[in-house]
Amino acid sequence: MALTKEQLALYFQRIGYEGTPDRTSATLGAIQEAHLNHIPYENLDLTRGVPLSLEEGDLFEKLVTRRRGGYCFEQNGLLFSVLTSLGFPVTQYCGRFIDGEPQVIQERRHRVLRVEAEDGVFICDVGVYGESPRRPLRFVADEVQTDGIAEYRYQRDLFYGWVECQREKGKEWKWVYGFTQEPWLSYDFVQPSFFCEKNPASKFNTYRQVGIFQGKASLTYIDKVFTIYQEGKIQRREKVPEEKSGEYLERYFGLKG
Repeated sequence: MALTKEQLALYFQRIGYEGTPDRTSATLGAIQEAHLNHIPYENLDLTRGVPLSLEEGDLFEKLVTRRRGGYCFEQNGLLFSVLTSLGFPVTQYCGRFIDGEPQVIQERRHRVLRVEAEDGVFICDVGVYGESPRRPLRFVADEVQTDGIAEYRYQRDLFYGWVECQREKGKEWKWVYGFTQEPWLSYDFVQPSFFCEKNPASKFNTYRQVGIFQGKASLTYIDKVFTIYQEGKIQRREKVPEEKSGEYLERYFGLKG
């Protein structure tokens, strides 16, 4: 079900996007960057035992109407609804995080969007809480690309399929996550999301993970530790007393309650 014009207008207001959308990569880039700067990554409902819904209407109500955030299945689910409603052909994949350690095989638990624009095919992703692409990446092998902060490239791997690689300023290349090109439907993500929500082995239901971009900086609140990260370096880090956690979540991430 496509979003209405009124819903799209509310989403654009939520992310501070004032352009006239078309089906170019310029529109994709402006929307992705604005989304990352205004809608925080967060797993607060998972840590509180609040049931999640990946239904399109529920995602819109939570992230736009109630001005909350969400984790990857929610964030990229909302973006999928927005882009398809704007007329972009979008294919969804499910990826595995690698986090620089390809020998540690993690479960599939990341929602990835392949988007066809008038001027190319791109991977769009607003579902990572740390330093990650602020602009869509052209979906081609071995081409070094930049979002103005870090360099990225996609390389092929027999097991992972396509691997997103990142090189931050002053650092070496590392593998971030991989995905194969098996198309997933929106309801296919309910199962891995349920694992993240309910399984005792999940890291998503045990401690708070919150993140948002702010210009060139990446702000995170992970397990009571607040960090400002920029240009490959930690600029500020402090442990936050529990009684001040609400203050930090509202001041830096716009999350109330």
